[in-house]
Amino acid sequence: MTATPVTWPSARWLIVADGDIKLIFPFSGDIRCTIGDAGRLHGTSRMIVSGMRTLPGYLEFSASLGAVGVIVRPEAAYRLLGVPQHEIANRTLDADEVLGRAMRPWQDRLMDGSKAQERVDRMQAALRDWLKGRDRRDQVLEYAVRRLRRHEGRVRIEELARETGWSRRQLECRFQNHVGVGPKSMASIFRFHAVYKQLRYRAGRPLGDLILGHYYDQSHFLKDFRRYTESTPRTYGSASDYGKFYIPS
Repeated sequence: MTATPVTWPSARWLIVADGDIKLIFPFSGDIRCTIGDAGRLHGTSRMIVSGMRTLPGYLEFSASLGAVGVIVRPEAAYRLLGVPQHEIANRTLDADEVLGRAMRPWQDRLMDGSKAQERVDRMQAALRDWLKGRDRRDQVLEYAVRRLRRHEGRVRIEELARETGWSRRQLECRFQNHVGVGPKSMASIFRFHAVYKQLRYRAGRPLGDLILGHYYDQSHFLKDFRRYTESTPRTYGSASDYGKFYIPS
């Protein structure tokens, strides 16, 4: 779980599925979030919960926006948020709708901070405290998610089911409830994002070299690229991608 203070230029920013859940706290300005065909305007001082995403979307805001963003790994989000993750997949909600009205005083304290870094520190401390009371963990599920991430989605689902001791049906149900998508979709997101990061930071390299070891051929990668970005590598513009603020090079 990492947090970053961000001051955004005015824009419409692409959201690409990356396998993480986001908490966004706008302390100055509003944010409009659109995922697929659904859009929602979120106001200042209201924490936004952005669930697991399999669809591309956009963030829109003015140049005056100031926000703190928290990236939560899916193997931690199910404990932190305490709701079936498939219920919030491909959606953005106010934190009150997910975590209850107990969040209101905490959000008020975040607004009291005079500096973005203060809000980051307070936010991380509050989330750690929140997790302390939620000790029930599904360690086998967490292992399965970490294994998919570590191998960038290149794990056969039958093999993963065998390692966990679950049937494929049981594995699917656990992932849907605790992650928000099935293991096959999770693997697809991790595989795509591994290549996507290279594409963004290693411009000029042949596409065939970038997808080597992740996709059978370019047509499979291009299908995923269009699915997750609604564009092609040729028309994609990294300047409008908000992932540049947190995707490591």
